[in-house]
Amino acid sequence: MLFTKEVQKKGARRQAIRLHSVAALLKERRFEGSFELNGLRHRLVYAPARAEAQGGKLRLQGRLSITDSRGRERSRDGVGAIMASSQGGIGGAPPRRQVEGFNMPGEFAQTTSGVLPVTDSTGPFSFCGVIYFHFEPLDGRAFGVGADLSRVQLNARLAPTDDVARDLQGLYSSAIDALYGEKVNERAAAAFIGEINRVLGAA
Repeated sequence: MLFTKEVQKKGARRQAIRLHSVAALLKERRFEGSFELNGLRHRLVYAPARAEAQGGKLRLQGRLSITDSRGRERSRDGVGAIMASSQGGIGGAPPRRQVEGFNMPGEFAQTTSGVLPVTDSTGPFSFCGVIYFHFEPLDGRAFGVGADLSRVQLNARLAPTDDVARDLQGLYSSAIDALYGEKVNERAAAAFIGEINRVLGAA
């Protein structure tokens, strides 16, 4: 009997669903995406309220909302997400403006050029096309999700179609360059993160 119960417990653990990642798109100030569990689609919206540099890494904090297939929304404020990595974008670079005396090389500070590379943009024309964030451990039950949300990665694609998102793409790219580039520049990172917070707070 004890052996049978132990096998059942192990079987239950093996059957536990774990949500590994969610793809999302930057729209204005929010990251919007969706995922499926047991054939049911859930909508996810992450709306950062502030950004900061924590231990040399970009960290966002904001409101996470998950809407189930029946339209019931559950939200939580103050959810943290730390950048794990980024991927360069393809195409014309977004405009990067000078912030408190800091800017990227002259060519990059200009608006998008008409020349579109067929591979990831590099050098002074590089920019972020995708940012990968790790959410802090989440309680699936609090969001009405029957899955393990302890290690969810947000695959945030930056392909802006509005001015706010386009501005944030440039600012996120500049902050990431300052924090993760070959030459770390904490003062520049602080300046760009401050500007990110100004944009996020303008909602």
